[in-house]
Amino acid sequence: MKKPLLVSFLLLTLILGACGGGSLEGEEVSITGALIGTDQDGFRAAFEPFMEETGIVVTYQGSDNFEQEIQIQMESGDTPDFALWPQPGAVVDAANRGMLTPLADLDIDLEQYQNDFSAYLVGLGTVDGVIYGGANAANLKSIVWYQPAEFEARGYSVPSTWDEMIALADQIVADGMNPFCFGMYSNGASGWLATDWMEDIMLRTGNGVDSYDQWVNHEIPFNDPVVKNAATLLSQIMHTEGYVVGGTDAIVSTYFGNAQDPMFSKDANGNPGCFMHRQASFITGFWPEGEKAGAGTVTTVFPFPSIDASLPAAALGGGDMWGAFNDRDATKAVAEYMLSAEFYNNVATRPDNARLSAHTGFDTSLYAAPINKILGDTIAAALSANSFRFDASDLMPPEVGAGSFWKEMMNLAVEGPGYIDTALDTIENSWP
Repeated sequence: MKKPLLVSFLLLTLILGACGGGSLEGEEVSITGALIGTDQDGFRAAFEPFMEETGIVVTYQGSDNFEQEIQIQMESGDTPDFALWPQPGAVVDAANRGMLTPLADLDIDLEQYQNDFSAYLVGLGTVDGVIYGGANAANLKSIVWYQPAEFEARGYSVPSTWDEMIALADQIVADGMNPFCFGMYSNGASGWLATDWMEDIMLRTGNGVDSYDQWVNHEIPFNDPVVKNAATLLSQIMHTEGYVVGGTDAIVSTYFGNAQDPMFSKDANGNPGCFMHRQASFITGFWPEGEKAGAGTVTTVFPFPSIDASLPAAALGGGDMWGAFNDRDATKAVAEYMLSAEFYNNVATRPDNARLSAHTGFDTSLYAAPINKILGDTIAAALSANSFRFDASDLMPPEVGAGSFWKEMMNLAVEGPGYIDTALDTIENSWP
């Protein structure tokens, strides 16, 4: 049986002292990442019991321009101890550039790591058989947020297929309202919301997870017919008149964290601004304060609809993966702690938490929000069944997944369906 985590750190401190290496108390470990706002607060809170037990001072600094800033830091050699990337592809890129420390050199039990997080997630941070990435949080993206009372008041049924969702959208438009909220402005990361739509569609068309994996690995080109079909279906949502509140102008200018706000407001006739919002589980962290308590009741989710009924169900998700830039003893201790089931204990109980542990052994009963337990159990089950797939754009080379793919989705929203071929050809030509 693996010894209790915090006890192991105390033993590490004693061993270092006995060997003349000194205590870890007062050692500083820095982490940078893309988490800001309440997510940043929660991530910092995760280290409070660790710091109290070990004396190591862990600092985390988030930025909405993290992707650009960490590149500058790596180029200059002035890196933090850890970077927490929302794109495993960026971890692989940093490892390929010789910037990261293998987890084996951090004294991580690699077999235990794979058992705790699944071979699939571990593989996302592996280069030529060497593991560099540490899985952290996960989120579920194959969900659509809606308010059951608003559906019931108008006789709307929750769709289970794409055709049913389109029929519902058409009915809502005919009733004089907008079916979808859709906003994908995100500063230097603008466009990722559309890539999420594409990914959910890809998992449910073609050969499902098989063609999805081929797409991620560039074994089929970005302008392959199955990818074009996905872009065409996405365009149907973005460009059908009346589907999106505010139209395409709102799609490219609305901050993703505020995109669902129209659902929470009513017009003079008592109608919400939109009825459906396809967005990941973490979005509750961006909701207005008065709405967060209703997550799972007043506002809840239905699964992203199936498209090809012959394909098995799949779950799209995202999350964070860290990489370490050195193998100091304090860095090793923080790395082991971040891979423990206990890491998210102090986060899960926060009422404003919207992040989910990627550890399959995490005690989901600790989540303060009931919907987080539901989503957390869904992620754990999908990982165990190998039906979970990570956000494709986050697995692709950064110049594609966090570059041309994002940019061309913004351009597609503006230019319309006639731009699909140009967008896909441009992304294909950008692949390194």
